[in-house]
Amino acid sequence: MRYFFAILIFLIISSTGLTGQEGSKIDLNNVNVGTKRLPTIFLFGEEYTSRDRNELIRGILTSQFYRESLKIVINLQEFISKREFSFRHSGPIEININGKKLKNQNGYNTTSLYGQGADSRLLGLINKVNNVRIDSSLTGIIKRKAIGKQIKLTEESIEKLINEMKLEVRGDTIVLPEIDKANKKKERELNKLFRIKKRLYKEFSGNPLIEIKISTN
Repeated sequence: MRYFFAILIFLIISSTGLTGQEGSKIDLNNVNVGTKRLPTIFLFGEEYTSRDRNELIRGILTSQFYRESLKIVINLQEFISKREFSFRHSGPIEININGKKLKNQNGYNTTSLYGQGADSRLLGLINKVNNVRIDSSLTGIIKRKAIGKQIKLTEESIEKLINEMKLEVRGDTIVLPEIDKANKKKERELNKLFRIKKRLYKEFSGNPLIEIKISTN
């Protein structure tokens, strides 16, 4: 089952284009493994390495990783086969450090700690990191599926009201005729459903599908 979700999430993040915060992008280069074993990255249970692993850690910790527009590009190489490939992800991520979920605003990405103080704190953590694991977020997948069902039900309710009110739809625009008293209540209900739909779409796109686990143990 775990293997299935790993494959599923890899396909999702490979084919889905999410938008978000401008300028948040992490782009790493691949590495050729020599005689010295370098620190590893585990991607869905498989072991890889990257020359710029420390830059990956620094990048994700200082970024606004909870934003839709976060983009991660990691060029990796397998330890045994030496196969090289690029792992790409767009959208928010969830970060755990030693099993503890990192808050959106924290000591690594708040502006008040930028500068030497922030760098010292980051460097202290990076020097202690044993491994980095990138895995599918089962919680995120389940939550995304539940929100998707809510969106579908909301859209069905909107369509039903539009038909009852005999409203004219032109592309993405709903033309509202003069609403009589009988339809005033339905108009308010329709507006409420549109607000709910907008909120659900925001939750759907902002829900993290991958989890990055940083361990110093």
